[in-house]
Amino acid sequence: MELLKPREMTPEEAAVFGKLWGQVVAHTRRNMLRSDYHNSKKRLERVGFSVPPHMVDFQTPIGWAEKTVTVPAARVRPDGYTSSVKSGLSRELDEITGTDAHRALERQWTRSAMQHGVSFAFVTPNDDPEGEPIRTLRPASKATATVDPRTGEVTAALEMVSTTQTLMYLPGLTLRVERVRGPWMVLDEYVGIKDLVPCSVLPWDASLERPMGRSRITRPLMGFIDNGVRTMLRQEVQAEFFSAPQRSLLGAQPEHFQDDQGNKIDPLKALIGGIWALPDVFDEDEQKLVRPAIQQLQQASMQPHSDMLRTIAAMVSSETTMPLAYLGVVHDNPSSADAILASESDMVAMIENELPSIGAARVDYARKILAVKHGELTPAMSKDLTSLRAGFRDPGTPTLAARADAGQKYVSTFPDGDPEVAMEVYGLRPDQIERNLAHARKVDASSAIDALLAATTQPSGGA
Repeated sequence: MELLKPREMTPEEAAVFGKLWGQVVAHTRRNMLRSDYHNSKKRLERVGFSVPPHMVDFQTPIGWAEKTVTVPAARVRPDGYTSSVKSGLSRELDEITGTDAHRALERQWTRSAMQHGVSFAFVTPNDDPEGEPIRTLRPASKATATVDPRTGEVTAALEMVSTTQTLMYLPGLTLRVERVRGPWMVLDEYVGIKDLVPCSVLPWDASLERPMGRSRITRPLMGFIDNGVRTMLRQEVQAEFFSAPQRSLLGAQPEHFQDDQGNKIDPLKALIGGIWALPDVFDEDEQKLVRPAIQQLQQASMQPHSDMLRTIAAMVSSETTMPLAYLGVVHDNPSSADAILASESDMVAMIENELPSIGAARVDYARKILAVKHGELTPAMSKDLTSLRAGFRDPGTPTLAARADAGQKYVSTFPDGDPEVAMEVYGLRPDQIERNLAHARKVDASSAIDALLAATTQPSGGA
């Protein structure tokens, strides 16, 4: 409801708000730093004495931080939900989450969690009673939450709409809190579902010490990126000053760089002249003619910088579990599909290890979508959703032939098994599975009708 007059927060509300606001502020600097690295906007703070000051702006960003996030995020492939209980709730959930818009939201949710370590999804009622619940995603820089360590349930959450407007979610209550010429004031109150906070938390690489997850953009990675940018900048400086052939001229006299009128010739014009031809010079000490000697110094090599960049990339590969080739460094090209899979094994294992945590967050998100849509979460609804599981596609890169072979082996091993599971192993999408099942039901119904017609038209035997 909209309040007629803004009110102050109660002591309990103020304590929760202060804790949540403090969490956002405490992590703001690190979140902004990781965003700068992810967006390739971070500049070197200490360049080094070997780089001229006027060439500092030549530094080229390296997109390793973004690559560290986008590559594994693309391998987390949500594949709908499954449940052993076929109810109206599961069908409603399929309709809501089976759209491309929802799949795009889930991909953004996972990617943001990898970038900052955690991300948040909020579900609010739609102004249109017939409309779907409104789903809003926020990164760690714009939201936070407190979670009960025993039950894993969200006890309170804060969503920053702007620098002066926030939404604070409490069990069964949502407050719109704004800074009105000084203190924070409650402008609106919205009664929600009893004992439910409509926020789901998705941590990446959570642990007992860090239950809110850990960013893929780690401190070692940020240091390696700085080293890589510095190495490329030094390479650019060398290319600018030292990679061109250097010449030396011994025994020349000042008059060799003067024209017929005695004016000095620009040394650069003399350097880029087609042919150097100088007359011999009489040496007073030796009392003889001496021929000036033109020498070309050895060109500086870029190899040391390339080797150093390759070494840094190898350390980044070890830190992020990504193959070296993904970082733009040509190494040993895999000669077969098996070799490619072997090079990705560490990264795929890391992603598979995180799927249960992502799946739990997705299930919690789905439950709260249904609860907000119906305006309640009854014991009967909770019972129907007990067997709800989040599905994922294989994070590896299996070929179509490998998927087909796995599906055929499953059917041969379990001839009486669930055909829906067989189609999942085969690699079909949920919509393709549903179309196959609908077609099978149509064929079965048609066969039953044909059998019934045949039975009714068959002449009866006489005595």
